Amino acid sequence: MAKKVQLKAKARAGSGRGAAKRLRAEGVVPGVIYGAHTKPLNVAVAVEELEKVLHDATSENVLVDLQIDEGGTTKNRLALIQEVQHHPYEDVVLHIDFHEVLATEKLHTRVPVRPVGEPAGVKTGGGILEYVMRELHVECLPQDLPDVIEVNVEKLEIGQSIHIGDIAPPAGVALLDSKGQTVFLVVAPITEEELAAMTEAAAAPSAEPEVITAKGEEGEEGAVVEGEAAPKAEAGKAEAKAPAAGAAGKAPAAGAGGKAPAAGAPGKAPAGAPGKAPAGAAGKVPAAAAGKGDAKPAAKAAGKPEAKK
Repeated sequence: MAKKVQLKAKARAGSGRGAAKRLRAEGVVPGVIYGAHTKPLNVAVAVEELEKVLHDATSENVLVDLQIDEGGTTKNRLALIQEVQHHPYEDVVLHIDFHEVLATEKLHTRVPVRPVGEPAGVKTGGGILEYVMRELHVECLPQDLPDVIEVNVEKLEIGQSIHIGDIAPPAGVALLDSKGQTVFLVVAPITEEELAAMTEAAAAPSAEPEVITAKGEEGEEGAVVEGEAAPKAEAGKAEAKAPAAGAAGKAPAAGAGGKAPAAGAPGKAPAGAPGKAPAGAAGKVPAAAAGKGDAKPAAKAAGKPEAKK
């Protein structure tokens, strides 16, 4: 059963980081005690006495008879050490929490479970004992709280196991976990072939690169679609420009149909060429000349008689 130890404490009024720092400088550890039936109370414990209690503890469940000095009056309160806060890199206790319990009220907590003996399957068959659970959820009175629950595993063969329902708890203790839950299990040893297969599986590439590759392929497909759309757009632009430049065998749009270009003679054709394109446009007209040189020759021709040509 859990050993009840006595520990002296003193009620403190100050709280906060500054007050706690001053207490630690004086060799005192700040703490708090709380429970279901009382209000939280800030306390202070001498660091030497607290370290002795923690050093002598044989289990995580330490039952403490806390003697609290409240203004000259000492009150005894039964509590479990709930949490101890240590400095990150120094061997210093920063804070301690006490959880008050009643001697007549059952409590729920977890107790370590420990195998006793060597399983037959391990001793003769080379099997391995596996710990499926390392703590058991129990219900009991504070005075019945065990430090540890021991289970005999000597009769276990390879493939056999012990469940919660197979464990006989100490007197006054009830096990709250499911009766079908496995606690200890003896498994067969790993063969060389299985070890080689496990090593090969561990060395094989994981599925993660495949996911990354799949995303890359999606991106490539998107790039191809965009690449196809670009040539189509360029082709459409080229087709749109081709008629403006003028096709082979046709006069420019500005000079066709018997009319001079707009810059030369608005509304009338040249005097010597009714119904025909300008003299320089007979046959085929180069694309470069169609957009630039038509307007000036037309202007000259409109102002001079054709006889002089």
